[in-house]
Amino acid sequence: MLVNLVAFWLAQIPNPGPKPPPGADRILDLVGNAKWGAAIALLIGFFVGLIVWAGGRWVDHHRAGKVGLVMMLCAISGALLYGLGWTIINGFAEAPQ
Repeated sequence: MLVNLVAFWLAQIPNPGPKPPPGADRILDLVGNAKWGAAIALLIGFFVGLIVWAGGRWVDHHRAGKVGLVMMLCAISGALLYGLGWTIINGFAEAPQ
């Protein structure tokens, strides 16, 4: 009897739908600017690495060539994570249907 009463009482509590928090537009703009900056930084890192690699090979300086190669590989890895990160996070964050 008590269980039925508690269940009936809990069923009366309203369940409002989700609403964005106040100032959500500004937060989304900030996140968009951070994503844009990260993409530009990855592009700059790749092209600077390409220049360092080419310069190291041109003057036969093996360490500079290796550093440039590592810079390019880091930029490519970062770009892959940048592109896949959104999909992975959404896959974990979405509610199962």
